[in-house]
Amino acid sequence: MVPEPFVLYVSKRFIDRACKAFGLGTIIAAAARKPLTEMLKRMNVQLEELDRDRAREVLSKLGESKGITVSVGQLVKNLTLALLAPTTLLYAMAKKIIYRSGVETEDSVMLEFYVEIPRAFRPSLIYYMWLVVPKTEAGEERSRKLVKTIAERAGTAPLTDGEWEALRPIIEKLREQLEVRGLAENLWKAI
Repeated sequence: MVPEPFVLYVSKRFIDRACKAFGLGTIIAAAARKPLTEMLKRMNVQLEELDRDRAREVLSKLGESKGITVSVGQLVKNLTLALLAPTTLLYAMAKKIIYRSGVETEDSVMLEFYVEIPRAFRPSLIYYMWLVVPKTEAGEERSRKLVKTIAERAGTAPLTDGEWEALRPIIEKLREQLEVRGLAENLWKAI
């Protein structure tokens, strides 16, 4: 079985709670940093931080590696183009997806995106999208355990049914460009 990239969405409510559980300081300060990266550091995960250019480079190399099928390799290239371009394709559509941080571990590449859905006459909805690109089958399992541990330590659901429904504008736009497990389904229920 070939490792397959997957997407997990988390709400701002969850991030706020997780930042508190991991002792990342005030919610505003934690949000200004890189929540996923900081939580992984607090869990003593060996990692290399990736800026946007380095993340693009790592994903490109991973997409060309021998252990990955052509379809998964193509998927990784599509992800790189759609989400790591200097101006993301969705930004122009009044829905923002902004690269926040990324890490490379022994098992996977994990990227965090800030997602904002503007609403007329109401505050914008804020989410985070975690893209996990496992390097091996065993790495996929360990990566799932890592994110599950984060959710357990936060002590709250990463995404409620209502929050999932509010994500529809982003999900519909991403579905037009990408096919990634978890992009159009709430994978937290399977984890």
